[in-house]
Amino acid sequence: MNKLFIFASFFIIQAQAQQLYVAPNGNDNNAGTIQQPLATIQKAKDLIKNIQKEKGLSTGGATVFLRGGNYTCTNSTLFTKENSGEQDKPIVYQAYQNEIPQLIGGLTVAPQNWKPLSKSVLKKVHPNVDPKLLVELDVAALGLKNCKQFAPKTQFTTEWFIIDLFANGKRQQLAQFPNYNQNHLGKNDIGYTTCNGSKDNFSFYFGNKGKPQDKDTTNELDADNTNRSQRWHNALKDGYEIWLKGLWRVPWEPFTMKVEEINLTDQSIRFINQPPQGMGSKYSAIASEDPLWRVGSGKENWYALNLLEEIDQPGEWALDTKNQKLYYYPPAPIETLDIMISDMKSPILQINGAQHVQFKNITIQGGLGTGIEINNSNHIVVAGCNIKNVGNTGISISNGSNHTIQSNNIAETGGWGIEIKNVGNRYQLVSSNVLVNNNHIHHVGKLAFKEALIIQNSVGVTISNNLIHDVPKGSIRTDNINNCLFEYNEIHNIALKEGDTGVFYSYGGWSTYGNIFRYNFSHHTNRANGFYSDDGDSGDFYYKNIVQDCISAVKFGGGHDLIAENNLIIQSKDQTVDDRGKDRNYRLGTKYETNLTQFKINESPWKEYGEQLKATHQLTTQLWSDILKPEWMPELPNGSRMKNNVAIASGKFVKRTGNVEIADNTAIASIIDAQFFDYANMDVRSKNKQILEKFPELNDVFVKIGLQKDAYRKTIPTRKETGGLSNRTNADLVDAEDKMIDKIKPNKP
Repeated sequence: MNKLFIFASFFIIQAQAQQLYVAPNGNDNNAGTIQQPLATIQKAKDLIKNIQKEKGLSTGGATVFLRGGNYTCTNSTLFTKENSGEQDKPIVYQAYQNEIPQLIGGLTVAPQNWKPLSKSVLKKVHPNVDPKLLVELDVAALGLKNCKQFAPKTQFTTEWFIIDLFANGKRQQLAQFPNYNQNHLGKNDIGYTTCNGSKDNFSFYFGNKGKPQDKDTTNELDADNTNRSQRWHNALKDGYEIWLKGLWRVPWEPFTMKVEEINLTDQSIRFINQPPQGMGSKYSAIASEDPLWRVGSGKENWYALNLLEEIDQPGEWALDTKNQKLYYYPPAPIETLDIMISDMKSPILQINGAQHVQFKNITIQGGLGTGIEINNSNHIVVAGCNIKNVGNTGISISNGSNHTIQSNNIAETGGWGIEIKNVGNRYQLVSSNVLVNNNHIHHVGKLAFKEALIIQNSVGVTISNNLIHDVPKGSIRTDNINNCLFEYNEIHNIALKEGDTGVFYSYGGWSTYGNIFRYNFSHHTNRANGFYSDDGDSGDFYYKNIVQDCISAVKFGGGHDLIAENNLIIQSKDQTVDDRGKDRNYRLGTKYETNLTQFKINESPWKEYGEQLKATHQLTTQLWSDILKPEWMPELPNGSRMKNNVAIASGKFVKRTGNVEIADNTAIASIIDAQFFDYANMDVRSKNKQILEKFPELNDVFVKIGLQKDAYRKTIPTRKETGGLSNRTNADLVDAEDKMIDKIKPNKP
């Protein structure tokens, strides 16, 4: 068919309705009708751009319907200013009816590419595994980019550098010791073993030479009689790399470290570089001041990763950067599996400088980078999408405004579920009007341990009705934000791989005022704090939340004007306002003052903002003059209060020094006395008059918490289905920062 005729036919169709169709079996020379669909989103973008130039968008904008099936993405699909819609005339990319279009950023590997193991590596196979069960892949022959080195440096934290492997849509487990699902020796945290004390600032013991404070010197490496330490020693000798990921000093952000030596004589392991700030838990005694290292608590969790020697379960694999081979223990005959490798680090969808563009009911998976990246754009909608099996963040937003992230499912990401940064303007207190609503975010941070959702340097973000669970660290982190609203969110089973975090963890010093947390429900988070304003974070307001089974339900870490009122607290250790700022120098003349005064707080709009905050939240602090007076002692948690809360089967409300009010809180001794509707199934509506006196709308509010049915979300998973009726961690196996605070100043009622 003549191309000119196709183009003319296309404009006749568009005169009736601006709609295009794309299908996996389409052709970019087609007209874009349902009968003659295009093959790519890129071609649809180009045709819409031509429509705008020639005729303009029709009323209601334009829609590109994606037919069901797989669309292979070898590069990012980029949307720029030229691909923008207009106000009330958006350009929409959405699934056609109930079909499932999948944008896939991975490379399919044919069964014939897999070979039996080379003879040269047979000796490296785990002694309990038949080498015939393993296969190898020549990654160099496939032209993969992220296979030549495990990491470009000898230590790292929340980054990831190598390919990812999937079978039948499920991420395959990178080999590790102990296994990711193993309670090693029946006494360790899931997926971890422990150090046996420090040798020096570079090394730790795995055998009986160490003197850890827990006095446990079991040789956990060799306990299964597979001669593991010798096998690792041989691997290093043969020129292979060994990497360990561990909580060498603090119980958060484990460092992945490259090993220099396995010493079989004294049963120690030495790294090329020392862990940051020295070896050994900060909660153990100092062994050396210069260089700094500590004797070790014996609770420093760690595991080895990416070793052929440790492939001992179906589904495990390892990348051999020396020989450019991938070794794999397939869970089924290789010819029966759909194998995909993620190697593309660019986002699958990249929106840069566009406006009024929408993406609906699309599945995005398989890239090694971010699923959807939105930069310097406005009025972008992502709704009803499934974003999974990506190597970095599910959805990333930076700069711009008026975005809606609605009713998406985000799972199995390598990093964050959602990242938001630099939206709104903190200097002028201009709201970003970004809404994150009704999303199901779970099993994230699988490669680099990160939160489900992080917001940084932003104003006016609303986070509502989201369900978050199965996260390696905290669920929602905020750094340097103002006037953000968090409401009706449900969160359970977080901090699965780290400690010292919070369900809502806030950071940023004295300028982080105006954030409201209300009507949120967290449960089964037994090694995280509930609401944690850390290291001087100030001006957060916690009203009428439900916090169950955590360390401290509310923890104020030395900041000002932190308010917790009318919250329902269940089975928590305590609720604490501490004065860590005295010992940690949260004083005038430090970054705390600089980070506040940079906003010209005595001028508009911050001057009026301070007055408004004081009146609205009944603060006792004169904002901002009091904070800048040495006699006011800003290193103390002045202006904070915990009032009118109900604590059930929980510890005390604790304060230390400072102008802090703790008053009119109600204690109920037992769960039975609370008269919950169905506590076993986490229905904490109540008939108790004391509870309803403090939280009168509890029973009405509770049913509005968490995911809700809407145009994109037709069904809601139960708490039983998401595993939200029990903990998946042992809280006693991980240290927490509150232990250090307790050492600084013992708790007093």
